[in-house]
Amino acid sequence: MSKIPGTFKKKSVNIWEGPIPGTHERGFVEQPIIERERDAEFMMVRRMIGGGHTKLYAFHMGECAILLGFEPGGIHGEFRWHLTISCIDRHPTWDEIKVARYRLLGPDMAVAMILPPVKNYVNYEAQDHVFQLWEIEDVARVWEGS
Repeated sequence: MSKIPGTFKKKSVNIWEGPIPGTHERGFVEQPIIERERDAEFMMVRRMIGGGHTKLYAFHMGECAILLGFEPGGIHGEFRWHLTISCIDRHPTWDEIKVARYRLLGPDMAVAMILPPVKNYVNYEAQDHVFQLWEIEDVARVWEGS
């Protein structure tokens, strides 16, 4: 249950190679996703989200930094996949978000970008360009009727 089906080999990530759905902006060129070294910043983030109780991977994709974690995120503390993507001085593009999502989480999982209630919204300059995607638990209910 702690693995994304078909995307992990030992400690490294095997990138899903299928076609990214939808259209792309004119001129968009997909950048390779490269796993980062586990530096001091990586270890600090890992401690913040639960240390040894989570899986955490860090990547670069062109100008984007990506973190992929398997961490508590459900209503009852169940573990879910959580992907963050950010750029230093701009928002990631929709194409960059889609590529990171499908390449790292595979084709079959449903994820959502959550905008919390105002009282829980965190906004400070260092986090201004970070987008977070969370695994949705009940995919059948989400897609009923479509």
